[in-house]
Amino acid sequence: MLKVSMQSIAALAFWSCSTCYAALNPQIGQWESTSEIPAEQKAMFQNMPPEALQQMQKSGMKVDPKAGSMTSTFCIKEEQLADWHQMGQKPQQNCEKPQISDSGNVVKMNMVCKKPHASKMQSIITFNSARDAYQFEHHIQSENHAMTMRGRAKRIGNCK
Repeated sequence: MLKVSMQSIAALAFWSCSTCYAALNPQIGQWESTSEIPAEQKAMFQNMPPEALQQMQKSGMKVDPKAGSMTSTFCIKEEQLADWHQMGQKPQQNCEKPQISDSGNVVKMNMVCKKPHASKMQSIITFNSARDAYQFEHHIQSENHAMTMRGRAKRIGNCK
């Protein structure tokens, strides 16, 4: 069975491009996003050396192996609304342009990547009416491996 790294998942799950965004955008400001660590990855995080956890924290990600969650913060400025889906991640070079649509307070995204392993992702992002919080669900299929990531994000103030 193929093991998918959390770094690859994070990059895949948050990637978009500046020319393919939905009209539904969050409020500008500082955001905090918390993801549930998928069950198949929890043991990996619980057995991770302290140095590796510290390195992740230096990059802005807080991992709580006991709670099974990862939390990161990111800033969305006016000029970043077009690619807010990236959440501070660099675009993946080996992925096709995502297909993004919105209806009401829901954004749907489908994307296919070729490398490092063939994979596809389907995402559903549901905003509250004020667009200062949302819930997300990413279904990721990579060769013979599938996982679902769920989480939530909220605006926590102005950008720092």
